[in-house]
Amino acid sequence: MIARSVTTCLLSVLLSGGSAAAQQAAPPPAAELAEPNTEATPDQGLPSRTIESDGNSPDPLAAPLLTVDQEALFARSAWGQRTQQLLEDAGSQIAAENERIAQELSDEEARLTEQRKALAPAEFRQRAEAFDARATRIRRERAQVVQELNARGEASRNAFYQAALPIMGDVMQQRGAVAVLDRRTVFVSLDAIDVTDVLVVELDRALGAGPEELPGPADDPAQD
Repeated sequence: MIARSVTTCLLSVLLSGGSAAAQQAAPPPAAELAEPNTEATPDQGLPSRTIESDGNSPDPLAAPLLTVDQEALFARSAWGQRTQQLLEDAGSQIAAENERIAQELSDEEARLTEQRKALAPAEFRQRAEAFDARATRIRRERAQVVQELNARGEASRNAFYQAALPIMGDVMQQRGAVAVLDRRTVFVSLDAIDVTDVLVVELDRALGAGPEELPGPADDPAQD
């Protein structure tokens, strides 16, 4: 499942590097590859509980209110699963590129350290500062790559919900309901009025797996 914070979520692979070492005429540390953050941020919303229906429960087809697990709806759908796979593939490529760059910087740092023996202090300081500045720039660029990937994942998620709205409306009308609520916002509800599984089937039938590529942030319907 894709964490919303992609977001959730999903893939904060950064290069950390740059320091004040250059100011001390010592080479700055090479960029280090941080571990991807794959932990989903738990919801801090209202406590909720779903009660199992019994034989005396109202007919769910006549319930005025329906509930849906918004996170599960996306995660279980073919669209959401394709988005997850695309994010994982892109995240792996970013991690591999980060590792390659980190190794290059580490090698360059080692060469600079070796050259220190033969360089005048002023020249060494100049080279160390230039290395530090380049490592800082690379770190910002790699962070931007991750942010853009997160934004593309969020755009795919928003496009999914936008496309899902008419289908959710049809299911609501078929059941004679007046509203569909996010299950996390309801304190107590019967499981019989939860239409998450029904919607997953309907959405997969109508929308399939969605776009074959992640949309760009500019395509995010939430930004319109």
